[in-house]
Amino acid sequence: MSIDERDLRSRLAESAALAGPPRFTAEDLAARVRRIRRGRRWRAGIIAAVSAAAVASAVVIPLTLGGTSQPVTGQPPPPPPGLSYTVTVNGQTRAVPATGRAQLFAVTPGERLTMTVEVTVPGRRAMTALWLGITNGVLSGHADMEPLLAASTRAPLRPGTHRFALRWTVPGGLRPGTSRQLSVQWSWRGPEPGNAERVVADFAVSRPGAAAPAAVMRQLRARALHAVRICDGAGPAWIRAVRTTFSKAMTATRGGNDLAAQATDPVYLVLMKGHFTFRDSGPAPQSCAHAGPAGHYFTAVFDAATLVTLEAGLGNRPPQVSLQTLGPVLNLTQANK
Repeated sequence: MSIDERDLRSRLAESAALAGPPRFTAEDLAARVRRIRRGRRWRAGIIAAVSAAAVASAVVIPLTLGGTSQPVTGQPPPPPPGLSYTVTVNGQTRAVPATGRAQLFAVTPGERLTMTVEVTVPGRRAMTALWLGITNGVLSGHADMEPLLAASTRAPLRPGTHRFALRWTVPGGLRPGTSRQLSVQWSWRGPEPGNAERVVADFAVSRPGAAAPAAVMRQLRARALHAVRICDGAGPAWIRAVRTTFSKAMTATRGGNDLAAQATDPVYLVLMKGHFTFRDSGPAPQSCAHAGPAGHYFTAVFDAATLVTLEAGLGNRPPQVSLQTLGPVLNLTQANK
């Protein structure tokens, strides 16, 4: 069947009328692209902030900094190439596996850090670029590392070990309890090119010199009470602590945390008796019946230099190892409230 020119024009006009005007303009499209870019950056920052709050877990965050689109397929993209690290800070050496946690280092305001980072590239895939720098709880690309301590962008990092020497002075205005991170970003080419980044070391700021025992006791008590909610309204029956080593504390609590690489790292083991549930964002429960997991004994392991929480748990039985066998026991029940 043939269609003459007049009939063809008529049908095209009818189709155009049904389609209606476009629902967006070029300005609308540009604004949406800007919103997507801002949203992508914001989400990466939130993920990194949560990671830092959890003392730098082994989360590798893929990035799309070049603006290239990825094909839509039914299968998830392959994981980014995993790099492993050996970090040395002022003579303290810690290993950071590709799937392991970032390592914790205690620093003081104004302290000068001399660091070496050995980066091991596995397999046969070369890395096209790598950046190392200081971040403040947010992973959002090497452009936001402040300062940027090292970069390798001219020649590919081939499989093997590559060594970087770094220097950084901890800002003098940082308050105890805050932290900064040594972060790395790397990129690669191939069938699935991309970028990724992670934290390899967490610098927890502590007070210069040893804190007075009374001040340490007050802080330990406050941190233990802040970690839980007391369900029946009564205060804990008692709170006790002992200074020991990381390995002994883990044996006593049967914990499995690997944040401290050295078994002899000094820590405080705190034990508290009462009726508790872990603190969350909800209202304080009057009873533990419907408040989630609860227990009568709260245990926590705190890094001795920074008082960062390394391990915490609730149970209905005390540790099988008595605190008295680990060292002199501190009574934190009052601890100069």
